Amino acid sequence: MSTKLPDWLTTSTPLPTGHQQRHFLAQNMQRLERLLQRFSQANDLARPPLKHFIAPQHKLLAVLGVILLLSLNQNILLLWLLLLGDLVILLLLPPIYLRQVLRQTAVTGAFAVLLILPSLLLNANVALFAAKTLLILLNLNYYRTTTTFNQVITALQQLHCPNSVIFVVDITLIYLKMLGEFLLQLLQAVSLRTVGKSKHPYQMIGLLFGTLYLKTRDYALDLYAAMEARGFIGVYPAAPRTRQRDQLYLLLEVTVFCFLFLLGR
Repeated sequence: MSTKLPDWLTTSTPLPTGHQQRHFLAQNMQRLERLLQRFSQANDLARPPLKHFIAPQHKLLAVLGVILLLSLNQNILLLWLLLLGDLVILLLLPPIYLRQVLRQTAVTGAFAVLLILPSLLLNANVALFAAKTLLILLNLNYYRTTTTFNQVITALQQLHCPNSVIFVVDITLIYLKMLGEFLLQLLQAVSLRTVGKSKHPYQMIGLLFGTLYLKTRDYALDLYAAMEARGFIGVYPAAPRTRQRDQLYLLLEVTVFCFLFLLGR
């Protein structure tokens, strides 16, 4: 004997949809997820490993040297030489890294040009400033894309930075990734459990960041307890000794920097 289901179980009733504008969190959920995924560890593991022929400290010195050259010189020939060198370096990158560097440079460069657009239209000399800004952004995006957080810490150790500076940078980079992953998981949980529209949509944003603040406080207390238990006094282990090849790279960087600096005068 079969039992017939009631009509209200077999009839689908569509949810009423209002014409109210979706709140900020729902509109920008995907953008925020993409932004937070850049800080997640899974995003680093998804990309193919990049072979580093240059030590991290020399790469950092090269980027700082390029920024210094572009800031102190007004020679057009110097800009063309630096652009040519950047293009050669970009051609050596795998396609996934190349696309990321160019995309980030295009976005940040468009925003920078938009800020100086009125001056660019009124004064022709601003075009040189815009070109130098784009080159600086290109080098910064290249360094950020091809350098991991651990390599940044290694570069600071090799450059004999104070332990307090290394500690602040190390903790900031580590907990940016951890808090980014926590907030991403929190957003995904909220989106899965939310049905319909909230009467107070902006209250959800306050709850999310309140939870994030409490999680940050818990992380800080756990970190302090762990450092106290292990006897950490803020002194990092000695950096590994530089190889002979790294010393040759350093000599080459200093020589090229002096040549380009004299050329741009």
